[in-house]
Amino acid sequence: MSSARVELSSTSVAVGPVIIKKDDTSTTSTITTPDGEENQLESRTVSAQIEVIPCKVCGDKSSGVHYGVITCEGCKGFFRRSQSSVTNYQCPRQKNCTVDRVNRNRCQYCRLKKCMELGMSRDAVKFGRMSKKQREKVEDEVRLHKQMQEATGMPYMYGEYSPPSQQPSYAASGYETGLYPHYAQGAYAHAVAAAPISYPSHSYGVAQQGTVPASSGGFPSPQLSSAAEEDTAAKIVAAFETTHTQMRNMNPNPTIVDVNRFASLNRIGIWRQFAADLTTVIQAIIEFAKMIDVFMRLGQEEQIHLLKGGVFELAIVELSSRYSPETQTLSMDNIVLPLHNLNITDQIEVRFVQELHQCLHDLAICQLTSSEVALLCAVLLLEPASTEQATCERLRSVLAQSLAARVGNDAQRVWDTLPRLKQTAHLHLILLGQLRVQFPSETEAGLPALYKELFSIDP
Repeated sequence: MSSARVELSSTSVAVGPVIIKKDDTSTTSTITTPDGEENQLESRTVSAQIEVIPCKVCGDKSSGVHYGVITCEGCKGFFRRSQSSVTNYQCPRQKNCTVDRVNRNRCQYCRLKKCMELGMSRDAVKFGRMSKKQREKVEDEVRLHKQMQEATGMPYMYGEYSPPSQQPSYAASGYETGLYPHYAQGAYAHAVAAAPISYPSHSYGVAQQGTVPASSGGFPSPQLSSAAEEDTAAKIVAAFETTHTQMRNMNPNPTIVDVNRFASLNRIGIWRQFAADLTTVIQAIIEFAKMIDVFMRLGQEEQIHLLKGGVFELAIVELSSRYSPETQTLSMDNIVLPLHNLNITDQIEVRFVQELHQCLHDLAICQLTSSEVALLCAVLLLEPASTEQATCERLRSVLAQSLAARVGNDAQRVWDTLPRLKQTAHLHLILLGQLRVQFPSETEAGLPALYKELFSIDP
């Protein structure tokens, strides 16, 4: 009987009849199907480099398909050891520990639980053979990961966070549940290419014209500013307080959403809820922007351009002040949303939720005050402006200095969150475009008009 072979580089890993062969000198990937037919994946516009897909268990760099699931060498070895000896792992917490690249060795119980939930099994070694359909799903995911890397200009940031393993995000088997549709095809691929949203380079030094030197590429060192500029910064803080007061007047005893009802939402329902909640924040951000003099001196087209390019990031920064890292919940409109109870089965949307969690978490642990959130939002909003470039850059430098002085030793930590924030914003755009292609009538009818306008990908 012929075996399926994916040739990638000089090391071979056997998974039953499925053989992944690595050849470090070759970039060509070949699949030999059970009936002996060979297909060059390059002719299908994608290379079957499975390592592009991160480990399904911890998010680290994967090395292939092990025990039926794409994992790294560490999780492969852990699962093998767990099956080859008598194990009685115990969880010291509540059986919902974070399993990621950093924390994967802290709780063996939760790590093994996640392996099993993802479908890892010794039977996959005995009987496993990737069908043509299963291989196509893997190829689709490889293609999408490469598309996202090209779109964001950044490699995937492996495994710095994962939500609790009890969330119903993963089905029993990553290959059996149809999780990898053809994302980068047809109308949406062209729409992304023509999207009017600008994602600038990932250099976050504010003083690009040399007016304010930056140490180690991070926040500019605090320097004296003119009284007028300091007054502008104070007005920006006051504007933020004014426009967000109503949103921040939270009920001291917020209601926790019925978890079962929230988890029962289908894919379109989740997107509608997400878009509605985000739009509430976006409306306050727009009012905030309208109170910034420099922003209002820009032409209307450029104002729209800046909002489209940065409003998602601003919304996440604002929401981070209402996110609880301990419970992984988000307080919205006098309710508490348990983000880990979303019923998500699409693997790319799972990744988006993970990245969203990570952004909220990284910003939340900085414990920014409302004044600091206001300054950070203004810095992000005014990037990049063209017609008032010199004025905007100078103001951004002043605001960044003021923020750095306020947050002290946490300044670089805040700045380090921004590349991931921008990557998550672009991933949101990709997923929304995919949703519009797959469910055009539902998205047109069910999403708020403002949300659709700001995140439009129409040419």
